[in-house]
Parts: sequence; C-alpha cells; structure tokens
Amino acid sequence: MSEPSPTRRARRGRVPRLVLAATVAFGALAACWSVLAPLGEAPDEPAHLALVLHLADGNPYPDYDGLHNQVAIIRLCKTFASATRACPRPGEQVTATSMRLHPLAEAPDKAHRPAWDDEGGAEPIGQLNQMPQHPPLYYQAMATVLRVERAVHGGPWSTDRELALLRLANALLITPLPLLCWWAGRRFGLDDRAASLAGLSAFAVPMLTHIGSTLNNDNLLTLVSFALVALLAGVVRGDRSTRTAVGVGVLGALGLLTKAFAAVFPPLVALAYLLGWLVARSETAPADPSIDDLEPPQPTGPLGTAGWRGSVRALAIAGAVTVAGAAWWYLGVKHRTGSFAPSIEGQRLTADLQPPGFEPHVSTFLQEFVPKLTQRFWGSFGWYTIRIPMWQASLLAAVGLGALAVALAPRRTADGSSRLQRAFLLTPVLALGAFVALRAWSLHVTTGQFPFIQGRYLFAGLAGAFVLVGVALRHLELRAATVAD
Repeated sequence: MSEPSPTRRARRGRVPRLVLAATVAFGALAACWSVLAPLGEAPDEPAHLALVLHLADGNPYPDYDGLHNQVAIIRLCKTFASATRACPRPGEQVTATSMRLHPLAEAPDKAHRPAWDDEGGAEPIGQLNQMPQHPPLYYQAMATVLRVERAVHGGPWSTDRELALLRLANALLITPLPLLCWWAGRRFGLDDRAASLAGLSAFAVPMLTHIGSTLNNDNLLTLVSFALVALLAGVVRGDRSTRTAVGVGVLGALGLLTKAFAAVFPPLVALAYLLGWLVARSETAPADPSIDDLEPPQPTGPLGTAGWRGSVRALAIAGAVTVAGAAWWYLGVKHRTGSFAPSIEGQRLTADLQPPGFEPHVSTFLQEFVPKLTQRFWGSFGWYTIRIPMWQASLLAAVGLGALAVALAPRRTADGSSRLQRAFLLTPVLALGAFVALRAWSLHVTTGQFPFIQGRYLFAGLAGAFVLVGVALRHLELRAATVAD
C-alpha cells in the first residue's frame, strides 16, 4: 500500500449521518416544491421547456435567434400557471401580482391532456425564444431525460407530465448541495461539526429550493459551482495535486457549457492557486494534524514542497482542461455570429423603452436594485407574485451578513485558516453580484427600466458563504460552551 504523502490522504473519513439526512431532506423539500408550485409558475420556465422539447424531438441546437416558442408551451402556461402576466388569457387583468385561480372542477381530464405535439402544439408562434443564447449542456441533459421517458413509454407523455418529470430531475440536481457544502468545509480544514453546520446552512435560503425544483438552467450551474468551490476550498489551503487541478478544469468547463455566467470562475481559480502558493510560502506545518483525509495537504518547507512551480503547474493543468472542454462552443458561436455570447435582448431592450426625460442616476438605480435583489434572493416565488415581506428579507440579510462578519473577524482561526483565506470563500458570490449589478446598470442606462435584477443569479456562488456560516456558528457554539463552563 502506498505511504501517505503531502498529496495523498492517509485515510477516508465518513460523511456524518446528520449531513446525509440533511441531503435527503433537501432533495425531498425540492421535490415537494416541484409539486406545490403550479406548472409554468417560475421565471422563464415555459421558455426553458420550449427549448428542451425542441431538442427532445431530435432537432439540432438552434442559433441564439433561431427558435420560436411553440403553441404547446403557451397552452400549458395558460392552463396551469397562476401569474396572469406570465401568459395572460383574453380579458384578464394583468398586474405584477395578479393571479388566476384553478378550481379542481376545472382541471383538465388527466386521460385527455395533450402531448406537446398534439393539436398543433409543435407549431411555432411569432415570439422568439431567448434560451438558445445559452450553451447547450443543461438543455441537452434535460432533453435526454425526455428521450428516455419517451423510449420507455413508447411516446411522449402529456406536456404537463413531462414538465413535472423535468422538475423532479432538477430537484435531483440540487439534492447534493448540503453534502457539497460539508465537503467544502472539510477541505477548508473545518472539523466535522463546523462542516456539518455549513451543510445545514443550505436550508437558510427558501428561494434556493424553489428555483431548484423548477426547470431552470441555474440549477445545473449551481451544482457544478458548489462542487468547484469545494475543490477550491482545498486549493486555497495549499492543495496543488494533479487530481484536484483536473477536477477544477473539468468543473470549470462544465460550468461554461451550462451558462456564460461561469466566466467569473476562471479568475477565481487563478486567485485560489495564488493564495495556495502564499500559504505554501508562509506555513511550515499542518494547522491541525488531527484533521482527517478530506482536508487538503499542507505544505512543508519555507516555500512549500512544490513551491510556486507546483501552483503554476496545477493552474496550467486546470486552465488547459477548461479550455479543451469548453472553448469549442464559444469559438463556434463567435465564428457564426461574431460574438462569444450573442443575445436577442438587444432587439427587445432598447432606448425606445425609456420614459420621457429619462436620465440615469446611480442613486435611483440602487434604490431599486438593492431591495429587489434582496427580496428576490430570499423569497419572491413564482413569477414574483408571492413575496416574503421586505422587512423579513432585510432581517434575513442582516443575520446572514452578521454571520459572515463573525466568520471573518478572527485573524486566524483554530483550523489554521487566515482571514484572507476565509475572505476568498466570499469571492464567488461577490463576483456574481458584481456581474449582476453591472449588467443591470447597463440595461438601466439603455432602457430606463430595471431588468436583470434576479437574486437567483447569486445562488451558484453560495457554497463558500455557507462554509463561512458554518465557521461562524461553530465559533459561537464554542464561545457559548466556554461561557457556560
């Protein structure tokens, strides 16, 4: 048997039962959400469904401006969705929060609900679908789910049943999030208790399980990003192993093939390896030898075992794998369209939308941006028709920020992490937040409106924040025990 080395774990630790139970409960909660939320009652869910149905029928992936919505998804939306603004029926009053009721007596007969291509459902309508602007991984994966269902069943189920199946597939995608948070905590050097608290923190954001239970490409990006941050939590503590570098590269490529938002992660990968090298230069021994094999190896010697060359080599491997896995898509799009990430938004969000006399002001923008982002992050369900009160969202935000402040306060913690290393765990959500703010501001300047302010866009960066919440809760727990003694 190989002897333990700085790049080989001595033994494998077990996942605590609490974390396993939390993971199962998280998946069950998402599955419940998938049933409780009316079909089509989620941001852009009908548009996501239109692209999946197009691919499941054997069609190639369309250009960014090459897909029209189909009759079937509009029919489904009008039949099942509650928000009138999502797909208004003739004569309905449409407001930001108006909803239609669906009495049981008016439910369509289950035995006669149409498949997506029945009764002209496959026919396109005039409205362009914006979803082909995204890379294909998520949509091809969901289309594969439908292909398997149709192969087993001998044909397509009704459209509503296929969407229900896709929702369950998305609930399955986000089920591992508590486990990944625990793993990130262990790789960062936390003890099992603190890492378990990090896993439980995934329950703190109600909107996370709601979005995770619907058909939305953010769910695959969130899964991939949580796994990536778990690896980077070890990198920032000094892990420069080839296996980790390859894993980082693969996950980076998967993220970029899911959504262009993942472009924020390559700079963070470089930053993680830089901080890992600084650790190698300044530390001479493990911070806590009792920590088991799920922690990253700690370097030895004044410059670390591999020194800066090890960090550069690992970063080069991660970068090469990411480029090899994802560049083909973006280069192909650039060749066809002249842009790496083209969108039909430019045709819809124009200066024609500006109100008379509009002048953009940062203060006016922030007065809309901050409360909308806060409320939509914590709980603005469906098509934002069911919203938690603003005071509750603000209170939750204050508690969350307080926990992060507690985690960042010590210069060095018992697990040996520095404040700089802990601050790195916030960079994913901060990078995504900056991306959302800059894009929303740009669109506001153009249109005078307030588009793109979506709290769910931050979910992919939350793994590191949840680890810090675990750090804070463990710190407060130990402090309370000390006071009690």
